Amino acid sequence: MSVELEPARSSILGWAYKIASAEVELGHNHIGLEERVAGRGLDWNQALVLMEKLCGSCSQANALAFVHAVESMAQLIVPPRAASLRLVLAEMERATSHLMNAADTMRALSMPEREAGFRDLRERIIQAMSDWSGTRLQPALIAYGGLARHADEATNRTLTIAVRHIERALRAQVNAVIHGREIASRMAGLGGITAEEAVLAGLRGPVARASGVATDIRAGFPTGAYENEVATIVVQRGGDAFSRLVVRLLESLESLRLVEQAMDDLPPGPIRAKGSAIGTVRESPLQAGSAIGRAEGPRGEVFCWVRGDANKLTGLHLSAGSFPTLSIVPGLLRGQSLDDLDLLLLSVDLCLPCAER
Repeated sequence: MSVELEPARSSILGWAYKIASAEVELGHNHIGLEERVAGRGLDWNQALVLMEKLCGSCSQANALAFVHAVESMAQLIVPPRAASLRLVLAEMERATSHLMNAADTMRALSMPEREAGFRDLRERIIQAMSDWSGTRLQPALIAYGGLARHADEATNRTLTIAVRHIERALRAQVNAVIHGREIASRMAGLGGITAEEAVLAGLRGPVARASGVATDIRAGFPTGAYENEVATIVVQRGGDAFSRLVVRLLESLESLRLVEQAMDDLPPGPIRAKGSAIGTVRESPLQAGSAIGRAEGPRGEVFCWVRGDANKLTGLHLSAGSFPTLSIVPGLLRGQSLDDLDLLLLSVDLCLPCAER
């Protein structure tokens, strides 16, 4: 990103600057996955691995959108137990992503104690997931037709208890941030986006919901466990940086609540659909064709289109939640103080690896 500065009118000595213009320069993180698939095709199993590794903070959302599309193409029905555990993966990812953003925002506000509190809670979530799945990040649990492996009941109970304690600790910190004046006075009114602007720009996720646009795939088009574990859409109407922070904090609490509820209601049964041997030509249920899949990631809807046959993936399009947000960044920054640059960029929570897939 490049910005052009000019002295602020209120700065007699010329020591303060405001942003005259900004331009988003893409290409530095370009992966070229879609072009690679279109040119040579990609083995189905390799494609799933790459989708999860495409982005660290959105790995489960990207993988879910992809497997939803493939499962639709193969007409696979995911077992209820696997669907509930997929919800756990998606919601824990959402909470860790939002808490990282909150911690970085506290750092930009020079509030080291608040920053440390959010980083500690995020680490506790990651550690709980590590104890449950066997790895801290990108557990490779999501598979075509369900999950790749089981977790025993004792491990599931341990995760539920850990999440319950984390949720209580997080609630206290969220209440302090929302009801405290110091953070609100610094961020309220900064980088305002109206509901109309959010709709016209096609914004997704917390950025749209902070402007009063109640859009959330989990509630609007529920699939899997979200049909039973109803997600509450968190909406604020301020449209500013503070509203976006509040939405992410409240969504973190909602994610932990959903995880607790899903684990309490966890049904028995298999974790993999019958006939889900995608990638094995002789047994693959796939026929030549195309399909779409959708999932609600930490930054909004992840839309995935796939095309292929029993042998390989031959077409792919992935539209992540950050992609439409890129279009509003120049206008959002124009005329703002240079001192607010970090807060403004953190408030929209861009994920460039997803946007430059």
